Amino acid sequence: MPSFIPKTILLIILCGLSPLSYSKPQADFSPQTDQFTLTPYGDNYALPFFYTTDPNQEYFSPQNPNGNDINKANFQFQVSLKYGLASNVFTANDGIYFSYTQIANWQAYDRSAYFRDTQYQPELFWVFNQDIDASGWNWHYTRFGFMHQSNGKGGHFERSWNRFFLETQFGNDNVDITIRPWVRLQVKGHYDYNPNIEKYMGNGDIQFRWQPGRHILKLTLRNQIESGLSRGYEALSWQFPLYKKLHGYLKLESGYGFTISDYDFYDNAVGIGISL
Repeated sequence: MPSFIPKTILLIILCGLSPLSYSKPQADFSPQTDQFTLTPYGDNYALPFFYTTDPNQEYFSPQNPNGNDINKANFQFQVSLKYGLASNVFTANDGIYFSYTQIANWQAYDRSAYFRDTQYQPELFWVFNQDIDASGWNWHYTRFGFMHQSNGKGGHFERSWNRFFLETQFGNDNVDITIRPWVRLQVKGHYDYNPNIEKYMGNGDIQFRWQPGRHILKLTLRNQIESGLSRGYEALSWQFPLYKKLHGYLKLESGYGFTISDYDFYDNAVGIGISL
């Protein structure tokens, strides 16, 4: 893990989280009320400043309309929503969802601004939800589904794969741990645009979420054990209150696979902006 992540954790503790006012996190899924309703899924944010220390010039430069190396600074944003398709499928606490997540890197500060990279991720899944009990550690939910991930490009620049995943979350009143293993689905007769992607993206991820008051901290780890700590990925995000429901958003990343386009390339990045 890069040195700036532990330093940022220390800075957060010193600059804004004390005294702590704990509150129970909102449930990720509520099948009864989510049915036929569009609600947030992952983080929705805009980072006017997103800086990568060593961008993948070999892959991205040939696609640059400015005819030079790509800028290390860009504008990154993510939109992530889910839609409840059905509830009470097998029990009173389950449901079927469709979700869509898109993350884009916009080279807004280049002479000819363009989207250097966009990742598309639709999902279809079933979830069995449990009520969050603040009296101790509890199981929150389990879900199973299908996930497609692609950069929407063709030919030499195409990157895409499909996965089945199983996810479960447990925690207490202000801490959640989410574990998500996955299995790649390969279709016979289809060209494999990234045959070694499992070596870099691993077989699952784990996320730790801490919610003291109106602050939300998330640490995501991927491919640590499978790669022997040689091709891992770490991401730390901090959502902090600014004004009413508007939050600031700080993101630090390090490792392989910021998006699927450069899944086999190592980089470090920092971004700052707002969360909606």
